[in-house]
Amino acid sequence: MIRKFVAALFLFGAIITGTNAQQKLSIDKVYSTYLRNSGSIMENNQLKGYFFLYQSDKIDRKTNEYTLQILDENLNKVQDIKFQDSKDLRLLEASYNGNSMAFYFQNEKENLLTMKVYDLSGKLKFTYSREYDRKTEALMAQYETMHTDEGTNQNVYDISGKGYVSVMPLRDGRNVTYEVDYFSSDAKKQWTFKPLNDDDKYAAAEYLGSTDNLLILQVIRKSKKMSNKMVAHMVAIDLTTKKQVFDLEAGEDDEQMLFPTTVKQIEGSENLLVMGTYYNKGDKAMKDPTRGLAVYQIDPKGNILNRTYNSWAEDFAKYLPTNSKGKIDNIGYLYIHKMLQAPGGKLFVVGEGYKKQASAGGIALTALAAAGGGYGGRGAAGVTKVVVTDMVMMEFDKNYKVTAANIYDKTNNTAEASIISDYLSQHALAVYLKATGAFDYDFTTGEPDNSVFSVCYSDYVRTGDYKGQTFNTIRYNGSKFTKDKIELKSKASTMKVFPAKPGSVMIMEYFKKDKRLEFRLEKIG
Repeated sequence: MIRKFVAALFLFGAIITGTNAQQKLSIDKVYSTYLRNSGSIMENNQLKGYFFLYQSDKIDRKTNEYTLQILDENLNKVQDIKFQDSKDLRLLEASYNGNSMAFYFQNEKENLLTMKVYDLSGKLKFTYSREYDRKTEALMAQYETMHTDEGTNQNVYDISGKGYVSVMPLRDGRNVTYEVDYFSSDAKKQWTFKPLNDDDKYAAAEYLGSTDNLLILQVIRKSKKMSNKMVAHMVAIDLTTKKQVFDLEAGEDDEQMLFPTTVKQIEGSENLLVMGTYYNKGDKAMKDPTRGLAVYQIDPKGNILNRTYNSWAEDFAKYLPTNSKGKIDNIGYLYIHKMLQAPGGKLFVVGEGYKKQASAGGIALTALAAAGGGYGGRGAAGVTKVVVTDMVMMEFDKNYKVTAANIYDKTNNTAEASIISDYLSQHALAVYLKATGAFDYDFTTGEPDNSVFSVCYSDYVRTGDYKGQTFNTIRYNGSKFTKDKIELKSKASTMKVFPAKPGSVMIMEYFKKDKRLEFRLEKIG
């Protein structure tokens, strides 16, 4: 089943009336490819082309040929860069930062991680390499088990126009920590940040966002690995000085504890807008429910300028069927994907639901395993499963108080059915679902000022008229929301939908048996 579509449409407010192929391109001898290692080339919010990298040949027992293909917006080939390397080379991730493309490779035989940075003409600019050891075994295992077309970038993120960062988990015996690697795309410059004076035995970092000068991380710390007491910190690192700028502990000087999920720079300001779920001080994040959504304004030095809290029980209950434990009827908990600042002081927020459900099959398998003296591991069945539910669009006023919320139905998809779903907290589950690409949210695109925008997500429907994958948009035209849907049928092994010229989408399909990639532009509206 084709599970995931990463997509964006550049025609807003149009009604989809049909599709007609406008232009096609076919490439043979594609021995191996992850469609997630491809992307769109944008300039000033305008589409300029596409890039993708794949294994194009087998030279001998030890060597493969790889091709970096660059296309223009009309699917004409612009550059066709070929290089040979070890068959042990494995492409882990790809990223694009506005003026370059980066590809992150692993050579398992040599225990080597390599970052290759190309300019938009396909010329290799810089190559960065670093060895990895047993401290990164957990990360390598994560790539091995989670590296699929459904996954998003796990550890590599773009810093607009400047370079790329990798947030790497490290394990040393019983201690868990992290480090950050920075790779410049402007000059041959690389550095590593390691947390200093950290007495905690457990510290896990997650990328939240970046500004022109700062890298923002959420760091979850516990004094003991199996402790239920987690403390969230928001850490900022200066990209120029390579030093930590601030470390804000949740609830340090307030009665609520913020667990941030998304950060953006406020338009026309150096200040940050931070959103996430919050707990009451003294709550245990591993066990207790969240209390609602919080929005913080923070200056570049880490000073909190303003805090706004929207509780599930009171504020959201006016618009959504919620309870005091932060659950929305038939939706579960909310994960925040994106914040959109619009004219007039409005703030729109894209959320998606997820919840735990009893797993009948998991309960039966667990009972059988227990009867046979077996033990659960990462791949073992759990007695619960995690289901990804509906999309939720929320609107906030200039003071960041919720003023509207609407639910957009989609098919519930089982995202995790192993023992991991039994033990992770609400917050930890959301982080895991994001890392594995389990959410159906794909992309948001629109005008630079967000006066008009479109939220894109995938779904799989089963009706009397149609059974299969769909691409969906929630469109905002400046005054109201509308919803559109495209039905997509394909015999391809995997498929990906890209932004295209106004009025079109670009569809890329990989036929594994035939070792063939096909591209086509389709007209909409």
